[in-house]
Amino acid sequence: MKEEKKRILKLVEVGKLSAEEAITLIEQLEKDEAQSESKITALSTEVLSSHSQKQEEYKSYTNKQSSLGSKLMEWVDTAVKKVKEVDLDLNFGKAMDVHHIFQFQHSTFDEIDIALVNGNVNVKPWAEQDIRVECDAKVYRVEDQDQARELFLNSVDCQIEGNKFRFQTEKKSMKVSLILYVPNQVYEQVKVKLFNGPIRGEQLRIKNLRAKTANGVVSFTSVKGDHAELETANGQIKAYQCDFKKIEAESINGMVSIQGNSEKIDAQSFNGNLMITVTGNQCHTLYAKTTTGNIDIYTPESARVIGELKTNLGALSSELDTLEITHEKNETIQKELRFKTNFLSDKELSLFADSKTGSILIKHTKR
Repeated sequence: MKEEKKRILKLVEVGKLSAEEAITLIEQLEKDEAQSESKITALSTEVLSSHSQKQEEYKSYTNKQSSLGSKLMEWVDTAVKKVKEVDLDLNFGKAMDVHHIFQFQHSTFDEIDIALVNGNVNVKPWAEQDIRVECDAKVYRVEDQDQARELFLNSVDCQIEGNKFRFQTEKKSMKVSLILYVPNQVYEQVKVKLFNGPIRGEQLRIKNLRAKTANGVVSFTSVKGDHAELETANGQIKAYQCDFKKIEAESINGMVSIQGNSEKIDAQSFNGNLMITVTGNQCHTLYAKTTTGNIDIYTPESARVIGELKTNLGALSSELDTLEITHEKNETIQKELRFKTNFLSDKELSLFADSKTGSILIKHTKR
């Protein structure tokens, strides 16, 4: 945000922007920043909703920030340090390593619910009908190995209840790395929430996927389903070869990369680039928005694209075939481009892309 303001002031200095135009643009950036700050608070509160102590620590932290313009970037810049010094309690001494495997034989379930404070999660299908949970934990504030194992087992809720598998822990002085092997079947719902750590999954069939972390990467490969909601405050989002009826991906501070044939795509970031590759003709709606990043979109040659691009300080470029521009605006503070392509195709894609300070590029999907 600081660099964007310097850029605006430089344009005023060289006479390309008036003072009034600069004020308007800075106000727009600050409005987006305030919205992002609100989303960070909501996300962090959500992923810690079962940890009341952590909620109070986070609320106390955010309430102490005085300047609206500095809240977001201060939070992002200190997030990793705060997690290490406060949430993981790494200063309490050496951790004890605990390895444990939970295995449920011939289990019947179609929902998965995972909630951790610190750690990482990787979900993989396998050919067995059992569910296997491989846990590698680092346990702090313990005297010996036996105490570490006892604390781990007493702090973890791992069970199958009805049609749902659940793995949860509220222990903040414990970092748990999970590899979850699940039967190769269709799941009604999978929910994964972390405060600090990455979330990964591959080769899955999930009707409703929700993966959220306040600090960490969210990455899924070859996943199919109805609806995916991927969210992180500080980290990248990657969805590769993923096909959904609707996929929503949002990172406050990080890149969002989506590749696949989802019907509806909604990708957003405050401080990160967006790269979206549509590989087939199923996609009918694509929405991409970032404040400070660039947007690259690749669409199939066979699709009839009706597009609208907007930026304040960046550049707009459409390299699609059979392009007809229906509206173009090229002012210093506001650039707009509306167009349509491939008039004979019955596969229509409605596309909207908006970046405040970055550039937008539309091209055909690479073969």
